[in-house]
Amino acid sequence: MKLVRCKDQPRETLEQFYADQELASIGLCMIPLIERLRAHPDERAVWGLTSHAHLVLLSADTYKSPWYVRFCGMGKWYQIDYLMPERLAPWPGARVTAEAHSQDTAFQMILQAMELSEGWHPDTWLNIPASSTVQ
Repeated sequence: MKLVRCKDQPRETLEQFYADQELASIGLCMIPLIERLRAHPDERAVWGLTSHAHLVLLSADTYKSPWYVRFCGMGKWYQIDYLMPERLAPWPGARVTAEAHSQDTAFQMILQAMELSEGWHPDTWLNIPASSTVQ
């Protein structure tokens, strides 16, 4: 998976952000998880935006993109949430939130959240307009 820092936060890489002294205990969880996501064989492009200690996964390189998936970890505890698709949400901006107690579970939940949010619909991440059909 191509995971890079959003252009709207150009001062440092995701790793530099999480290596910061104030975030060191969080960084011990987040940096390996970021590396694992990058190593995952996936064609999607993902931009990371940090908000406090959370990493927000965006489908476009702008902070104005919907915050589809958001997660944070500390120790063996991870919190993951995703934006529900409008057609399924009981109200605008509804999110599903869960906890994981291992990196393996958090990794799987993040991948599932990316799917369930529908933020990386194949027509979107392959840069094909949604109204187009492949012939």
